[in-house]
Amino acid sequence: MLPPGRLKVLDVGCGTCEIGLLFAEMGHHVTGLDLSEKMLAKAREKASRRGFDSIFKKGDAETPPFEARSFDIVVNRHLLWTFPHPDTAVMNWKKVLRKGGKLIVVDGVWNDGSLETKVRRLVNDFITLLVERRNPRKGHYSREIDSELPNRHGVPPEKMLEYFRAAGFKNIKNLDLKDIMKLQKKKMPFRKRIAYNYNYHLICGEN
Repeated sequence: MLPPGRLKVLDVGCGTCEIGLLFAEMGHHVTGLDLSEKMLAKAREKASRRGFDSIFKKGDAETPPFEARSFDIVVNRHLLWTFPHPDTAVMNWKKVLRKGGKLIVVDGVWNDGSLETKVRRLVNDFITLLVERRNPRKGHYSREIDSELPNRHGVPPEKMLEYFRAAGFKNIKNLDLKDIMKLQKKKMPFRKRIAYNYNYHLICGEN
């Protein structure tokens, strides 16, 4: 789904830039944006160790501090659900894309509210508590933060497609990631496989 040539890629909410550095591996020039200096420090270390000329900048992924039409690709993974204004974020990502550039978003739904999901999580939490001797819920968002997030349990593909269409993207594609999930599941310890019944997807749209 990528255009030919060496592309300018923006990894928004990059964290340690695991996704962005995959693009760097393919020969593209990557800029990583994140609010956390600690995450960016790890990203710089990883990029330097692998000889990539990637750039890292501190900033808000919802409103990227870049000029219009600066990038060929904007990409992120498991980020959209963390925004209080996800529709605004998608519109702002479109602004920094060049004509013909593409937005690639990976997200999913990890809490569908079903009884099965609740039971799976309870079993996973109990085993984690026994095996790792730590509180598996520590570090979760507070109720106050949750109340500000319209997609706090994940972003279903229908909602993501709605954001893309409202922002004016064209040639939108919706890819199910079940095959990748199966591969991930094979490498997980038993307690994590129990809770791993999420629904991940990739949405791609052209500017």
